[in-house]
Amino acid sequence: MQQIDKYATLVGRSLRMLFKRERDRRRHAHSPYAWLFQPYMGEELVALACQVTPGPEPVLSIAAVVLNQQRVQLSQAWQATLADGEATCDKTVRRHQELYDTQTTLCFSAHTLRGLAEFIGNRPLIGWQLEQQLIMLDSAFRAHLGFGLPNAQVDVARLHHRQLRRRHPLVETSCQFSEALTCWQVPSVAARGLLGKATASALLYMRLQRDMAQSG
Repeated sequence: MQQIDKYATLVGRSLRMLFKRERDRRRHAHSPYAWLFQPYMGEELVALACQVTPGPEPVLSIAAVVLNQQRVQLSQAWQATLADGEATCDKTVRRHQELYDTQTTLCFSAHTLRGLAEFIGNRPLIGWQLEQQLIMLDSAFRAHLGFGLPNAQVDVARLHHRQLRRRHPLVETSCQFSEALTCWQVPSVAARGLLGKATASALLYMRLQRDMAQSG
């Protein structure tokens, strides 16, 4: 019964998300953002990693990197810490920069989020436990641009659980990102901080895609 309730909750959440995206697509059909809602026909994706410190003046660090089926393109990356304009020198902001290796601090604004939207484009987003990571970013998009991220999304954690169950039905799957990387023998990456996590997510996604293709 619990499994049925969980499935019904997931279906309901997915339907609500689809309705929101369709409503946003119609609302912005004749705006400069219309192209973001069009289906992506290329082969690239964007791996995303976010870290939030909540509060009255929340701080959000983001790293995004482009990948295709063959490689991660570290030369194409976007990373910054976003904060309220008056908090850009705050202790929390400095801590984000140190912990997540973000060199740039930007204000939460339409201009900043427009730049991120143009970098991502309409390419699919991937990431570890992506839905949880995108809560604050999606909220910021709605507040400043009037729509949530319209991109197709792939949660690498769910791919990991599904593929591990297919190969080892009786093995308990781990929710730890580091353990998933070890499980699939994904090598450590040179990039530090959030860019390192986004890059590792991209490599894990590519590894899982290869395994799925081989297992049919």
